[in-house]
Amino acid sequence: MAAAALFVIGAAPGQLHAQALPSLSSDEPVLIQADEVEYSDQLDIVIARGNVEVAQGPRIVRADTLTYNRRDGIVTAQGNVAIVEPDGSVLFASYAQLDEELAKGVARDLRARLADQTLLAAAGSTREGRFTRMDKAAYTACELCEETPDRPPLWQLKADTVTHDEQTRDIVYRDATLELLGVPVIYTPYFSHPDPTVDRRSGVLAPTYRSNSTLGSRIDVPYHIVIDPSSDATVTPIWTTDQGAGLGLEYRRVLDEGAFSLEGLIADASDEVDRDNTRGYIAGRGRFDINRTWRWGFDGMWAGDDTVLRVYDISNRETLTSTLYAEQLNGRDYALIAGYWFQGLRSDQVQSRLPIAVPMAQWNQLGAPGAGPMGGQWRLDSSFAGLTRREGTDSYRMTVDGGWNRSFIGAEGGVYTVATGLRGDGYMVDDVQDGTRTFDGTTGRVVPEVSLDWRLPMVRSDGAARQVIEPIVHAVLSPYGGNPTKIPNEDSRDFEFDETNLFENQRFAGYDRVEGGPRVSYGMRLGHYTGDGGQITGLVGQSLRARADDTFSPGSGLDDKVSDYVGRVVVTPDPNLNLYYRFRFDKDTLEPRRTDLGASWIVRQASFDLSYILLQADEELSPEDADDREEIYFSAGYDISDDFKVFGSLRRDLENERSIDHGVGVAVDFDNCLYIVSEVRRSFSRDRDVQPSTDVLVRVVLRTLGGTY
Repeated sequence: MAAAALFVIGAAPGQLHAQALPSLSSDEPVLIQADEVEYSDQLDIVIARGNVEVAQGPRIVRADTLTYNRRDGIVTAQGNVAIVEPDGSVLFASYAQLDEELAKGVARDLRARLADQTLLAAAGSTREGRFTRMDKAAYTACELCEETPDRPPLWQLKADTVTHDEQTRDIVYRDATLELLGVPVIYTPYFSHPDPTVDRRSGVLAPTYRSNSTLGSRIDVPYHIVIDPSSDATVTPIWTTDQGAGLGLEYRRVLDEGAFSLEGLIADASDEVDRDNTRGYIAGRGRFDINRTWRWGFDGMWAGDDTVLRVYDISNRETLTSTLYAEQLNGRDYALIAGYWFQGLRSDQVQSRLPIAVPMAQWNQLGAPGAGPMGGQWRLDSSFAGLTRREGTDSYRMTVDGGWNRSFIGAEGGVYTVATGLRGDGYMVDDVQDGTRTFDGTTGRVVPEVSLDWRLPMVRSDGAARQVIEPIVHAVLSPYGGNPTKIPNEDSRDFEFDETNLFENQRFAGYDRVEGGPRVSYGMRLGHYTGDGGQITGLVGQSLRARADDTFSPGSGLDDKVSDYVGRVVVTPDPNLNLYYRFRFDKDTLEPRRTDLGASWIVRQASFDLSYILLQADEELSPEDADDREEIYFSAGYDISDDFKVFGSLRRDLENERSIDHGVGVAVDFDNCLYIVSEVRRSFSRDRDVQPSTDVLVRVVLRTLGGTY
């Protein structure tokens, strides 16, 4: 029969699974389409030949020839057999036979392209119940070469037998060998991994090799544990050649009201680190909703010794901050109550002198624009801080700060903003140095403040481009003498004068120091904006005061009546190129006191990042610490192809003419089936057991076998 034929058959109920051959037992009718179809009423057999296609629901079987024995319930397919599964998997065979109940079935020369585009091939296949067994099988996630499909893939896993359990959804290998380019490299009597239908599964993840001068060679072999749908854990045994073994742990859990994670490490240590011969750390983070506006959380870390985090490549932080907090976000209002604990990791830090901040609380309220008195906007900020130490100063501070502001536009187009504020601070302190004596007791201050800010934005349009010039004058009036020696400075030590706080009423980031006296800041903001998104912006300015203020240390740029010049320039011709320059020039000599210069550029396959920083030392520091800082950092990456990337970085101390660290690396993705990242980094830092070393990292991931990338 030369004409195409179409045949519809009713069948009994049944089900097909991912690795099974299709059953025609189902309530759905079976649609058979072929060049030629024969049906024998006496034998109850359907025979289809030529471009045979059998469809039952979403499942399709194609073959050169297909025989369906309705009496025995057996389907036999021969020649270029292809079975398309509902999950996207495609099975190929030269011959396949299966009964209607899926209890027994066989196939020869089985090849399968699974739903995740991996390949599985076997000389023969037999199905018994929920198990499908494949003999002389091979598995790979690599694409075969179209020109020479017989050439071995980049990697493949060969085994005498491979068994798929459709109930547990495991694929189990017996007497398996891993081959790279056809060369056996690893043998294991047993190996298993989940089939493509599994999203999460416990198992070994890709190991990582590292080396440095302190640990020697190091191998991390993480094991991922799926506990339930909302939680999992990772256990990472660590082996080192110079300091023994270690164990890393990480636990993660998602709850209806939030999520949290915990991690830690315990490891052997050399005698120079800890006489108990153990070291480690613990850390955790979590955040949970209490109701629509309130939430609470924690974020903390504790290290068993000062250098363990750097030795095991966990963190480079010099001070660890742990906090437990609850906060409210309600419209314009914000409330916080928290506690903080600090751990110092520098050699010059004494733990007993670091504070414990409990409690720390603040409440900020902001009125709607125009809803305050005289059409302005009101604010009310209050805070409380309690700091205690085992050795040194204890202090408790209560602050209430209220204010009002209103903006209006003058006849010449200038924008005027008038603001008033009244702040009160109350302190109860213990062991504060008041000159040559120690003070214990209560003290406080009241700081009234009035400010006027004037800006005149002028805009010029030239086609699609726009230029903006905006002169700014900001004047503040407040009394002198707001920083008596009885008030300790706990939160305003790290002060830096720059363009970000040039026009602020109070330039200190904390509460313990206030800026007083009449003062005026002035400057100019410039901008050029092109029609295609490019822009050039700049700001330069200076501050004047009625008299010098010794609240600011020498070298800060604000200690004299006339401040240094501060500003910035940002050039962004397009989204892929960004240049910036931040500066502070000496008011008399125009000598750079601070320079922060940087550039980032992405062009085709390449990316570059360059930064240069110059900081003149604060003259208030001791001579041995009063060193200028001049440093340059450069990093670059280049995509040789979509699958081959190289990268590197360099950090150098120009003041002392020495490298801080530098390194190079490569990341290669071979055919989307094998990923290798390797990096070599040289560090020149010295700190107790941290010595200059060459660090090496290598990580190899076989797609679908214990790793993602």
